[in-house]
Amino acid sequence: MKTHIQLPNDIRHTHAIVCGSPTRAEYFASKLESSQPLAKNREYHSYLGRYRGKDVVIVSHGVGSAGAAICFQELIDAGAKKIIRIGTVGSFVQGMPIGGIIVPTAAIRKDGVSGLMIPLEYPAISDLKMTSALIKQLESSGNQYSSGVVLTSDLFYPGKLDPQFQFFSDAGAVGVEMECSALFIISQLRGVRSASLLVSDGNPLDDSTDNYDPSPERLKASLDSCFEAALEVLIES
Repeated sequence: MKTHIQLPNDIRHTHAIVCGSPTRAEYFASKLESSQPLAKNREYHSYLGRYRGKDVVIVSHGVGSAGAAICFQELIDAGAKKIIRIGTVGSFVQGMPIGGIIVPTAAIRKDGVSGLMIPLEYPAISDLKMTSALIKQLESSGNQYSSGVVLTSDLFYPGKLDPQFQFFSDAGAVGVEMECSALFIISQLRGVRSASLLVSDGNPLDDSTDNYDPSPERLKASLDSCFEAALEVLIES
């Protein structure tokens, strides 16, 4: 039994979807066949269900790379071979509305975990085959998206130091989020495949009054599209 996510090693855990919110994990699980809760401990809530005859495990990992890294490591220990993260992102893409979709191809490693595992010169890259398949799924269902490098940062509320969002945006980053670099690095080091789909909840470079809205009703349609694409890619790729 894994200490934090409290799951045993099980062949049914091969295909995994992870997300930050326990509420979102429960919602995703409700869309699977024969879904059932597995464990709930701290921010780590897990469910098992079936999609087109194959088992899919869904686990919430909380906010930030430190706690999420525990989830990813233990989920791999429990049998995960393919992991897709569905989450939110602060978009740097000019004109992208709240609810827009971003497909990360790699992540800038400004998290606080991965640098303690391997030098920062080592890139955090999503699985090419899975990422390409996710893009094809989005295109086939008529969803608009942007793809590219995202900034992973453990900073949410700013302090005295410049978070460098504008710098990385000018360098071509398409958004900022809090967990992808940890997922990609851990997956690469552990020999499993991972990718991500992210939904914009605003633009941190936009100082207008309507620049941030993570409300579930505003993001629901895009999150549903991402979940459907992730399911197809998990069982086919």
